[in-house]
Amino acid sequence: MKKLTTILTIALFVFVSASLKAQTTDAKEVKTYSIKVMFHCPNGKALLETELPKKRGVISAVASLDTKIVEIKYDPKLTTPETLIEYIHQIGYLTELDPAGTTLPKKACSHDSEPTH
Repeated sequence: MKKLTTILTIALFVFVSASLKAQTTDAKEVKTYSIKVMFHCPNGKALLETELPKKRGVISAVASLDTKIVEIKYDPKLTTPETLIEYIHQIGYLTELDPAGTTLPKKACSHDSEPTH
C-alpha cells in the first residue's frame, strides 16, 4: 500500500509539473509601445487610458500629462504598432509620427487649445 501511495504521489507531481510548464509556455507575449500623442488635458489622458484597452490586442495604456507619452502594453499576436496609431486616431488624437497638416475626421477634444504639429 505504501508503494502505491508513493507511485500515485510521484505521478501527481509529474502531472502538475507538466501542467504548470504548459501554462507558462502558453502565456501571451506582451510588448510595450511608447508614442507621443497630441493630447493636452486630464480628460484626454483619461480618454486614452480607458478607450485604448477596449481595442483588440491592447492590454493597458498609461498616458503622461507632462510628457504626452502614452505607453501601450499590447499582444503582438493581435495587433501592431501601426494599428495602435490607428486606434489613437479613432479616439481622436494625432501622434508624433503624423505628417504636418494631418487632420482627423473625429477630434477627441471639444476645446481648441490642442497643439498642432
